[in-house]
Amino acid sequence: MGISPRAVPQKRVRPAEPGKVVGASPVGGGAKERAAPGPAVTSGGIAVFVVVGGVTGLAAAVGAIWVRPPFQWGTLALVVILVVLLESQGPVAIHLGRSRINFSAKAYASIGAVYLLGPAAAVASTLASAVTSVWMRRGVSIKTLFNSAMSILVYAAAYGAFDLLRSAAHGDVLVLVLAGAAGGCIAWVVNHIILGAVIAAEQGLARFNVNAFAGNVFPLLPYYFGYGLTGIGVLAASYRLGGPAALVVLAAPVAIVQTATNRWIREQHARVAEAQSGFNATLISLSKAIDLRDKDTEGHCRRVVDYSLLMGRHLKFSDEELVRLSHGALLHDIGKIGVSDTILLKPGPLTDEEWAVMRTHPELGFMMVADVRQLERAREIILNHHERFDGKGYPRGLSGEAIPLGARVFTIADSFDAMVSDRPYRKGMSLAEARAEVRRCSGTQFDPICVAAFDKIPDEQLANIIKEREHPTEELLSLLD
Repeated sequence: MGISPRAVPQKRVRPAEPGKVVGASPVGGGAKERAAPGPAVTSGGIAVFVVVGGVTGLAAAVGAIWVRPPFQWGTLALVVILVVLLESQGPVAIHLGRSRINFSAKAYASIGAVYLLGPAAAVASTLASAVTSVWMRRGVSIKTLFNSAMSILVYAAAYGAFDLLRSAAHGDVLVLVLAGAAGGCIAWVVNHIILGAVIAAEQGLARFNVNAFAGNVFPLLPYYFGYGLTGIGVLAASYRLGGPAALVVLAAPVAIVQTATNRWIREQHARVAEAQSGFNATLISLSKAIDLRDKDTEGHCRRVVDYSLLMGRHLKFSDEELVRLSHGALLHDIGKIGVSDTILLKPGPLTDEEWAVMRTHPELGFMMVADVRQLERAREIILNHHERFDGKGYPRGLSGEAIPLGARVFTIADSFDAMVSDRPYRKGMSLAEARAEVRRCSGTQFDPICVAAFDKIPDEQLANIIKEREHPTEELLSLLD
């Protein structure tokens, strides 16, 4: 079982299939990113390579020392065939609260084979899985290497615990059952020690959220307990049917369930995607309605989405957080619909009374979307996008980290777009001038951490966004998916 090692504090870890890491950099494939720069070689990246290298070396040593003939070549060949067939089908992703279990018939066939044949089956299963992964993804990655090494260690640990207790069972069925369960539990321990090490290496010990990691890991112990019992089931069936038949008898029904469930999940995902697309289209229509009220700010909502997403990626926001950020950026000024045109479109300066009305638009916007469940997190940006890091903003005068991070990010995007945009009463700043102004306001109006993320955005990307007056609807929908 694995997790997604994102170098982000306060992130949800996502447990997955035994011996696998899913998702993000540097050992994962990465979440969907648009025009995001490649990772630099940092101390965190070096630490990850050290951990990956150590795990790989240890796995190689375990294989060299422990895997010894004679081998049951026919049964091992069947293991390879089963793993290739089942691995190519893809696992079933089952979400349990904040965790995700990847249910795979291949994993159950592998543990059964390991209990039957020992470490040789662990190596055969792992190599078959790795080759299949390389073939399906058309390339070798560090993720594949790490997953393979980790699988060997996890399966070897499971077999070692099982074999030790089996030798003391002397035919006692209850002790054999406990031996199988113990193997699964040891696999749980080894798997998550390795995964914890690679995540801590990437994030740094100071940023590694132990409580979040443990909160996602411990609920999965019963799953591993049952996983170990499955291996005992295969072993028991082999006494009657023989090893090859026992493996097939186990794998076939689970594979059928896996295939049918995957088909059903794909259909559900298609329905959800269709509903989400309609929801996103509604948000875009609302943002256009906001823009239409003031031609001077045409395209503002879409541009600030782009700026915000670029900063969010540099701050390593999760996919879900990027979606919420884009929703909030798109609708940040929706409350202005409730401000009269005489104030909103007034050509001259506003009076104190008019400013008091204008400053109600964050709260108006917050109330307008209060009943939309999908915008629960986006409401934080709508309400707080005029707060300042030094506490001199409105409507609540929040300061520092009391302001939600998404709102702190968006405030820079909103202000920067205002700086570089032409108005009837002034010409917009140059890119260099606006950058300098953002830096000057670091620690007062803006969060220094978010300013640092903004500084990492190349000038070319900012310049391309500045030129845009309107996003094609299809392109903007893709930003929100």
